[in-house]
Amino acid sequence: MRHLAKKPSVLLLTYLVIVSLCLIAFGVYLSEARRLIGADYTAMVTDVVRAQEDPERLRMILDSLLDSADSIHVEQLNDLLWRLPLRIQSIKTQLARSEIPPDQYQPLVEELDTINGRLPALEEATLNVNSDRVLTQAESVDLLNLGMDIEEGLAWSYSELNELLHRASADQRRLMEWLTLALAVMLLMLVAAIGVVLLMLYRLNAQREMMRRQSRTDELTGLRNRRRLLEDVGHHFQRRDRHDSPISLLLLDLDHFKQINDDFGHPVGDQVLVAFANLLLECSRQTDSVARMGGEEFAILLPFSNSLAAQRLAQRILAAVREMPMPGPAQGRRLTVSIGVAEAESDDDFDGLYHRADRRLYRAKAQGRDRAIG
Repeated sequence: MRHLAKKPSVLLLTYLVIVSLCLIAFGVYLSEARRLIGADYTAMVTDVVRAQEDPERLRMILDSLLDSADSIHVEQLNDLLWRLPLRIQSIKTQLARSEIPPDQYQPLVEELDTINGRLPALEEATLNVNSDRVLTQAESVDLLNLGMDIEEGLAWSYSELNELLHRASADQRRLMEWLTLALAVMLLMLVAAIGVVLLMLYRLNAQREMMRRQSRTDELTGLRNRRRLLEDVGHHFQRRDRHDSPISLLLLDLDHFKQINDDFGHPVGDQVLVAFANLLLECSRQTDSVARMGGEEFAILLPFSNSLAAQRLAQRILAAVREMPMPGPAQGRRLTVSIGVAEAESDDDFDGLYHRADRRLYRAKAQGRDRAIG
């Protein structure tokens, strides 16, 4: 994650992927919720709607039976009387499994139980009906009254049950809408929290990277500092040991720089250091390591360069410094630099190379400055 935070484009892409996945998950949830919401009640409503056909069918069969005691009508009635208890039991089971409070459907269940208990009486009354016997007026009235009572009870129970299921389905839909809204808010908060965390992580790592660069960079000139130069030294010396390639070092010290600070002040002295640092970068190669060692002392590590190449670079720097324009009030002052040049020997480490270059720098100072000794 720290590596991702170093690349804003990768971090942004990661955030967009997370947001996309959240939106896809929410879309799938919303689609499934709409499909499944009230599914249980829909199935029960379907059964109740089918059951509502039973009272009307019962009345039609009874009317037909009383008009004509045909065996077909008897069979239709017996079939209906066989299916009614099964229908009632199925509805009771579904109600018990639903989330509807029992006190809301208990009166309807009691009415259905009462009707279920009267079905055997209706079935027994139909046993007296056949094609060879005509029902008396009293038997016809009793059969019709019993059938009408059952028909009215079923019609009322199923009608009330249908309305109850529609209310429950509507309540469940409203609940799911609130839950969906709450989930959307939570998802939005989660996405925002992830965004804040990723932003904080990026800023934290950006700050850490800045501190790392500052710890390896000279604040005034932007050049490498001593710590960074030593890191480069280890890398280049390992390469030299593997490939037997030359390495040279230039140590540079501005001549009479303290006098510039005394005469013109430290701000002008800082401008001179910055201008000199830029000059060194212009004269050296990209593969060279240019560093400020402290004060007015600088170093250039030259991989793949022998002493001759290092001397040529030193002479270019000497000539460029002599022509370097001075900033502000120091424009009339001429700047020079002394340089010590050394090439690493086969058994050298950096300390040995540095000490030889340092001794030659002091020789250049002692011999009059504005020169390179190698």
